[in-house]
Amino acid sequence: MTNESTAREQILTAATELFHERSPAAVSLREIARRAGVNYGLIHHYFKTKEAVLAEVFRTSALHGGRLLADAEDTATALARLGRDPRAYARMLAWAVLDSDTSKVFADQSPAIHAITELVGREWNAGLSPDRTRDRHDPRVVAATSVLAVLGWSVFAPYVFPAAGLGDRDPDDVQAEVLELLQSMIAATGPIAVHGRTEHRDRD
Repeated sequence: MTNESTAREQILTAATELFHERSPAAVSLREIARRAGVNYGLIHHYFKTKEAVLAEVFRTSALHGGRLLADAEDTATALARLGRDPRAYARMLAWAVLDSDTSKVFADQSPAIHAITELVGREWNAGLSPDRTRDRHDPRVVAATSVLAVLGWSVFAPYVFPAAGLGDRDPDDVQAEVLELLQSMIAATGPIAVHGRTEHRDRD
């Protein structure tokens, strides 16, 4: 007999796979039940609607991303882990973004962005020196931009490679270069220290 926790896990695993393969809007609850190997009625019992299944898939994927980055020692490691995440979160997110009916379910704060924000702040604080001449940006914006670039690369790399004439490059080497560029951005947007005081960009 399948217990409740196992059934829920099977449903969420099947839903994650299907949402990655196709737009969530194109996936039915009956398909999820077949892929999960559970009775169709169990989905209604545990989740009621497909939107609730999708919301739980994104919630658990976001928590997984947060755990994945929780013990990263620096932003380079965190972004590299995010780019190698085998759960195909980026593609699933892209499908949902394109579907206005499902895009609202992942509006909650991302643990992954929060983790990278913490790392950005830590690295900026450790890197203060009197000869820095760059403006400071909001670390949340820098973290969000970095995550967007990594996830976007995961989705669009197959299209970017031929468009940019990168067919002669190893994809892993190119991804490493992308991460290096992001590290340069993170360093370049850090705080400035002038005569012992930290200055910030003026904001309206």
